[in-house]
Amino acid sequence: MQFFLRKLIRYYRHNVDENLNREEGYQQSFLAGFFGLMGSIISFFTALNSLSIQLYSLAICLFLVSALLLLSFFILKSSTYKRFHNLSRYIALLGLFSLGIYLINSGGINNSGPLWICIIPSVTFAFLGLKLGLIANGVFFVISSTMLFFPSDALLATTYSYEFKTRLIYVFLTIVALSGVYEAARHYSFMRLKSMKEKYEHQAQFDYLTLLLNRRGIQKILNKEHQQRKLTNNVSTIATLDIDKFKVINDEFGHEVGDMVLKHTSRVLSDCIRSQDSLARWGGEEFLLLLPETAEQEALILLESVRECVEKTPFEHGNISIFITLSVGLCETSPDVDFNETIKFSDISLYRAKLAGRNTVFAYTPEL
Repeated sequence: MQFFLRKLIRYYRHNVDENLNREEGYQQSFLAGFFGLMGSIISFFTALNSLSIQLYSLAICLFLVSALLLLSFFILKSSTYKRFHNLSRYIALLGLFSLGIYLINSGGINNSGPLWICIIPSVTFAFLGLKLGLIANGVFFVISSTMLFFPSDALLATTYSYEFKTRLIYVFLTIVALSGVYEAARHYSFMRLKSMKEKYEHQAQFDYLTLLLNRRGIQKILNKEHQQRKLTNNVSTIATLDIDKFKVINDEFGHEVGDMVLKHTSRVLSDCIRSQDSLARWGGEEFLLLLPETAEQEALILLESVRECVEKTPFEHGNISIFITLSVGLCETSPDVDFNETIKFSDISLYRAKLAGRNTVFAYTPEL
């Protein structure tokens, strides 16, 4: 038993940090699974105790609840049966609620059985969350109150004092309130952490100036595209685009205008490319463009239209009017070629476009 508990603690301690970064539904399943396992263990040993003192009906009920909670634990722990997660929660709670109603009706050992209903609120919130948990606890409260205070104890197989009944209900409602506050605080904290995580992930993957993807952001897309190409065996094209004579713009008009030119060019490029294409600021005045499922000849036509689009859309601010041109290098890639190699070849093509007088598009060939 001691070995089992040590193994259980190690398992949950190993997984708790990982689960903090998962979706709330996964966290809820993780917590519900833990409650299910602990409840199963407690119910099992309580059933053995009931069996030893010849309370056979109570023992059978406890064994059934223990089996349902254990089944719930294994289903919630398994990713294979993820579609049964909600069902297993409801089955386990149905068993727990049935046990609570049975203990109220029968009294258990020396009329102490109803005390076990105090575990129901926290388990219910862990299984169902705040809103459904409040509804489920409300339903159990109505049923248990009706049984306890029905005239002449007609719904009970035993007798309780009025003071015991009222204190039991007060304690149950207090635990419901405290567990509900805890669940609300946990949910708020989770949503706040999730929002902060999404905010920082966005900041880590997007360029603050142009609002385009940065190197890290485009790299994730490139990795995904690489895996997709292995499955479909399609080709893609990588293009490197550079604003011509950007240093001259900075020197003549200042870096503030240079930043505005970068933002202007980014907006024009975003409007000119296709919806399936991915554009990123690669560094400085250089951009990287992924054209998925696009061969070299089609890419040449598309990039030529992009180059013309930028050329025909000058930057204007007050009395300043700047005509912007792009030099573009591209390279087609196949499923067996790494994107990093393709980017290197597109850079070579870009250098060739610069040498040819700028404002042009060049495709990579081995002779380059």
